[in-house]
Amino acid sequence: MTDPIETEAPDDSGAVTLRRYEYQVHIAVQAVLEMLAGGSVIHVTCEHIEDIVVARGGDPRCTDGASFWDFQQIKTRDAVEPWTLTDVIAKKPLKSLWRTHETVAGAGLIYQLTAGIEGHLDPADAAVVALSKGEGGDNDACRKRIAAHLKVKEAALTDFLPLVHIRPLPRRDDIALRNTRVLADLGPGLTMAMIDALYTELLRRTREATQGLPVARWAELLALDSPPAAVLNKRITAATIADVRQRLTRPDHVLLEDLSHQLHGSETALVRKLRQGAASKEVIEEAQMMRAHAERHRFRELALGAWPGDQAIETDLDQRLLLLARRTGRSHKGQNQPADAIFDELQRTLEASPGTYDRHPLYAQDGVLLMGRACAISDECRFDWGSD
Repeated sequence: MTDPIETEAPDDSGAVTLRRYEYQVHIAVQAVLEMLAGGSVIHVTCEHIEDIVVARGGDPRCTDGASFWDFQQIKTRDAVEPWTLTDVIAKKPLKSLWRTHETVAGAGLIYQLTAGIEGHLDPADAAVVALSKGEGGDNDACRKRIAAHLKVKEAALTDFLPLVHIRPLPRRDDIALRNTRVLADLGPGLTMAMIDALYTELLRRTREATQGLPVARWAELLALDSPPAAVLNKRITAATIADVRQRLTRPDHVLLEDLSHQLHGSETALVRKLRQGAASKEVIEEAQMMRAHAERHRFRELALGAWPGDQAIETDLDQRLLLLARRTGRSHKGQNQPADAIFDELQRTLEASPGTYDRHPLYAQDGVLLMGRACAISDECRFDWGSD
């Protein structure tokens, strides 16, 4: 008899929904991590009005100690292409944020409306870039399309669009790694087994909050003025995670700006692979800078018509760099911090004999430019930096 597991299911939407729900939990934990780090986050509320609501203190837009509220609608997708305004509209986060705006506009809150999207924005789409910065009302195309999407007049968007921001988020295969890396920075004296256990505990508590499951003594722990019961079970505060904080010893040198960038900044495959190889912050910054430098050189040569039209020339260079990078990577696997060693040796080799690889030359037989091109090849997932 054939095992039914071998039969294709007519509907697998349940698994997809669960993966997206889990992604939302990981995103909510990012704000919890900021709270653990002593940042501006006061509390995080899950699945109440919006997917995630983050309350912050100390915002210059607020007076008399009032909180600044960030209502977040989280959207995911399997495609890896950058998001355009058409993509954002198709996923309908703006409809949800519009409903939220209509709900809270008269409540006297200082707030913003965030569409959190898995992936990155298309920099060539001026409308979506404007919307991401809260400047959607200043872009005619953006304003007209959103008015049509929401089926309202453009004048109705005057107060709405300045509050709307789009925030690119790490992809599903990267979010847990990034969050645990931040947690490890907050507790440098702990083993990775303990860090993983603490992160699993934070996920569990956030899932419970997302489902509104009651937690013992939350009513006594929460410093709120008669909060409704529906919110009580969905809100995570510093008191709720006090026991987790006690297990962490946060060093003074951990800067909140660095932590925020680690959590929320757009991270390419190159950076992710370097982190997996335990790369130092300096190597990651150098790799990003060299890659950008090489890309600028390539685009400039293309604009001048100096870049060869024969694709085989570029392919030959990339294959030579790939073989060198893989060979270098193999020689350093198993080290505690392989990425730094691979990066340094690769750079020394390219600076010592650039002509061996850049035979045409495409990158002026410049070791720095060639290193940047090697980083671009890594970003295309064609080699790693010593990770398993």
